[in-house]
Amino acid sequence: MTKHAIAKVKWETYRSGGTGGVAVYDYGSDQKRLLERVADGGTLWLITSTRRRKELRKYHLAYKLVNCASVSPEQSIFSGKWQYVVRAQDRGESRHFGYNDATDTLCKLQFTSGKPMSAVSNMGLRLLSIPELATQDVVLLQRLQHKIENSRSVFVSYSHEDASWVENIEYELSKRDVSVSRDVAFLVPGQEFEEAIQQEVTGTDSFIVLISPRAAESSWVRREISWAVKEYRAHGLVNWIIPIVLPSGGWDHFPELHSFQRWDYPAPGRQQEGFDLLANGIVLAKR
Repeated sequence: MTKHAIAKVKWETYRSGGTGGVAVYDYGSDQKRLLERVADGGTLWLITSTRRRKELRKYHLAYKLVNCASVSPEQSIFSGKWQYVVRAQDRGESRHFGYNDATDTLCKLQFTSGKPMSAVSNMGLRLLSIPELATQDVVLLQRLQHKIENSRSVFVSYSHEDASWVENIEYELSKRDVSVSRDVAFLVPGQEFEEAIQQEVTGTDSFIVLISPRAAESSWVRREISWAVKEYRAHGLVNWIIPIVLPSGGWDHFPELHSFQRWDYPAPGRQQEGFDLLANGIVLAKR
């Protein structure tokens, strides 16, 4: 039976912009058990972690490397940094996942060793041992993969004076199984909001910005656009940027977005067709 194991990868490796703009399908370690676990056609699940200031650490499913085989450390992208390296031979089934929260799933893992994740105080240290997954663990991770790949999320940047427009966009997209993230939904009292907003922007699949004269005057809209475009240019997690031009106009005030196809807010008689087109574009971006 194909073995499955799990290990930890650094955040900057997970965000593929930190590796020259390509997804990483090699994994290296100084522990020989890496080869014993998955080098004979096994599957390696890779986890990364982040922590916002004053908050608990969260873990994310980063990669799934399928049909792994041992490769020479010198021939890997790590240039001999690690003593043992495996490479995914099946690129079609291997995955580089978008931003997600895998913390709850990790807490439920049992492993073949008999020492479950719930028995340890530091999940990161447990992952460094490259534990082998039990059958029920693989089922849990596959369910998480399905959730990540089949749900669609977008971040909407807007001037608060345009709130009525974004509320309608949120309503129309929700009818088409697309969830919208915006500041009023995830910010909590006392939170350091700039860091929280930046993480939401750079961790989304699709970034929508409402274009209007009021948005042109908003320093926050400008800041969010800058974060999204930078992440997109670095081949990071943002892979779709959609400027939505409201009837009041304002497109000429955003030359930094003119390389992206604009979407004009549909007229009353064409909203069904228009929002279908928008939702379909978001689905394609996710795929």
